Amino acid sequence: MFHQIYIILAGFIIGLLSGMFGFGGSSISTPLLRIFFLIPPYYALASPLPMTVISSSVASAKYYKENLIEWKVVWDLLLFIVPGSVLGAYLTKYISGKVLMLLTAIFLLYISLRFILRRDIRLIRKMEKRYLIIPAGFFIGFISGLLANGGGIFVVPVLFLLGMNIKKAIASSLVVVLLGVIPSIIVHTYLGHINWLLTLFLTIGAIPSSYVGASLTVKMDRAKLQFLYGLFLFLFSIYFAIFEIIVS
Repeated sequence: MFHQIYIILAGFIIGLLSGMFGFGGSSISTPLLRIFFLIPPYYALASPLPMTVISSSVASAKYYKENLIEWKVVWDLLLFIVPGSVLGAYLTKYISGKVLMLLTAIFLLYISLRFILRRDIRLIRKMEKRYLIIPAGFFIGFISGLLANGGGIFVVPVLFLLGMNIKKAIASSLVVVLLGVIPSIIVHTYLGHINWLLTLFLTIGAIPSSYVGASLTVKMDRAKLQFLYGLFLFLFSIYFAIFEIIVS
């Protein structure tokens, strides 16, 4: 019973962070499930994905009310994320669980540095060069499928560097995650990587907190919060990598 309560609490934390920072939450849930609950690698990777659909829907509803979603960019990204995610998810069949976990640790380290080193200077001032979304979308999809991640943390910095307002980047990212993660869920379900009971308990915690997280982002300045979160994720990713090397 306490085990289930702790998983719900983990889902609450994941939902809060995903709602605030514009990602589905699987990048956080995977190491949490591995480190604190010793969930097997493939279940830890894929079981949070269905939760991502629900929590992203809840947070996106808040951003939609605030008119922060750039729908044209969302559809441009999805057009190339979907085939990339299918390919990446299918290749998990041929890659060992240990390799996937270590890739996830590297993925988290990269994300943490993006938060810590974020600058207000953008590479492109306006969303004029949309052709850059084509390779970016396929790459985001491939990595998200391979690591069973919604890809939202990649989407936010890409859109920001392309000149989008940071709040709109977060809002649009959640919609991309919501729709783009569906092919990965289908493939991982086919491969038997999803523990649906685990998914249920994570989702129970994530539903209310994801809306709260989105509401906080809309109302408050996030610069200091992003830095602290990035620092936490940096230390967490290093610990996760060491943990996997020792126990795997």
